[in-house]
Amino acid sequence: MNIPKEQQTAYERWEMSSFSDGNSSISTSKPKKKEDTVASEKITQIFEVARKEAYTKGMQEGFAVGMEKAREYAQEEKNNFLKLMNSFSDALEKSDEQIADDALSLALEIAKAMLKVKLNIDPTVVLPVVMDAIHYLPYVQKPARILVHHDDAQMLREYLAEEIASQHWQIQEDINVERGGCIVETGANQIDASNEVRWKRISDALSQKSDWLLA
Repeated sequence: MNIPKEQQTAYERWEMSSFSDGNSSISTSKPKKKEDTVASEKITQIFEVARKEAYTKGMQEGFAVGMEKAREYAQEEKNNFLKLMNSFSDALEKSDEQIADDALSLALEIAKAMLKVKLNIDPTVVLPVVMDAIHYLPYVQKPARILVHHDDAQMLREYLAEEIASQHWQIQEDINVERGGCIVETGANQIDASNEVRWKRISDALSQKSDWLLA
């Protein structure tokens, strides 16, 4: 119920005015809350953008650091692998050399055993040995002697009778000369064609150590 202003008492006029002022205050406070909300949303958006940028930057920096570490690790693994391959290659090379050396040594021992058997069953083996020794002499100067094993002496006298007679060779038995070998001596030269010496020359040529006298 509206009472004309001129009929209102002073209290009624004050009360109505206060109420009206209160409504006015309330109505004017609403826009402020909306502005605060908008400002808060903008601040939130700014913080969200900043957070995303920081996250993205952190991810990029972290990725870059991770990739660098990965490259370093890959290079280290590569170097270790190359070292391993080189070591493996060196080991194979040394192994091949050792196998080849062992095979050659074994072959020499087999050849020595076969040759010793041949010397014992074939008395004519000494003939080419003696002829080669004589051939290496620059000239024959008396006295000229052929030192051989007892079992080879008679055979040489039979097979080399003409050569011995024409050049005045003397065939002498020597217990220190193994069967199949010989020592040729003249006044100025000596050719040692004993089995031991000839075998040593073969071993040295092959850079091997193989003693003829060892079984």
